Amino acid sequence: MGGTWVHWCQPHVYNELHRYGLHRNLKASAGACSDAKAFFKPRKGTVKQLTSEMNWAAAERVAALFFGVDGNTSQSLMPFPHEPFREPAPWKQYDGLTVQDRFDQLDITDLEKDYFSSLVNLFGCNYAADTSFTEVLRWYALGGHSMAGAYDLSGLFKLGNGGMTSFAKAIRGEFTGDLLFGQVVTAIEQTSSAVRITTAEGRVFSAGFVVSTIPLNCLSRVAFDPPLSPLRREAVDYGHQNKGAKVHFRLAKIEPGWFATTAPDGSTPYLLAFSDHNGTKSTGPDGTYCLAALRSGVYPNLQDHARVVDEFKRAVKPDAEITAYLSHDWSNDPMAGGQWSCWKGDAMSRYLRELQRPHGRVFFASSDSADGWRGFIDGAIEQGKNAARQVAECLGDGRRQLHANL
Repeated sequence: MGGTWVHWCQPHVYNELHRYGLHRNLKASAGACSDAKAFFKPRKGTVKQLTSEMNWAAAERVAALFFGVDGNTSQSLMPFPHEPFREPAPWKQYDGLTVQDRFDQLDITDLEKDYFSSLVNLFGCNYAADTSFTEVLRWYALGGHSMAGAYDLSGLFKLGNGGMTSFAKAIRGEFTGDLLFGQVVTAIEQTSSAVRITTAEGRVFSAGFVVSTIPLNCLSRVAFDPPLSPLRREAVDYGHQNKGAKVHFRLAKIEPGWFATTAPDGSTPYLLAFSDHNGTKSTGPDGTYCLAALRSGVYPNLQDHARVVDEFKRAVKPDAEITAYLSHDWSNDPMAGGQWSCWKGDAMSRYLRELQRPHGRVFFASSDSADGWRGFIDGAIEQGKNAARQVAECLGDGRRQLHANL
């Protein structure tokens, strides 16, 4: 239900998959392949199949205009997406722009805006007015400065033969420490020589250093003593704005790959959907499995089966015969507080480096504060490596002074 897609251009996660031999198990999601049929629901209209020209060719043409702000290109704005703050970092002066702000500056048709918006709104499962221009720029740059590339790298390949569970088991198989599950951290206190963690059940654990992987949208539930810096507390209060949902459907018919998006006119909570694979039985193929992304804050009660199904058929796939669906409400999950990180605006330049800094003896390694693939497993490993290196340096140099919020 989470962290599904990986790619060899996601350097940190692919290195680990290759080390475990799991890269051999990569397989493609059918609807994300280049030969998949594409559909679009325009404003006040019904679902229509797109021509190849209206699909990725149109998206690339609009992208060149969209990122060409003040005569720049995406390459000149963010040439090093895995090192975004390398100077001169001209993207910072546009961090206050939203996607809608940039659309308002462009002389393109409403249909072009709607279709391009239907693609980039997925990056944060939100409306254009609630998605940062620089967040979309980051995804585009990570995708090789291409819309098709951004989608290939973020949603084409996944692990077969055990999926992400196989990856988790491989990591667990190497781990030699102790594991404790089902304990909710409520407080993190530190002195000049140690850190103490308290759980909701009153259990207390002490260590010389702590690495926190707590998601950004959950940090406000933890009491820090000394308190976090004012800027980090501001970042925690601001959080990230991806409060969307993902639903997996099983369709009765066996279908080739397809990909569908909707215009952001507020008429449906569905943003995008695509087929993943055909099911199998001992007798042969069995139905089609697909998944859909729903917009932040406006998706229906996921237990309201009739509305979830009827709205999917109205806005995404009218001919669908849905036999089952499943979902996990990440936004209302107290251990997640949302989906992958995506900011509204004026946040990456203001908060990212502060979120990456240690707080005394507490180091942070959340995917929500990654430089590159923020919100992805690759970003989690990136930040985990950084935190591990910092802790190793501290353990190897007892003279290093660590201060919290001074």
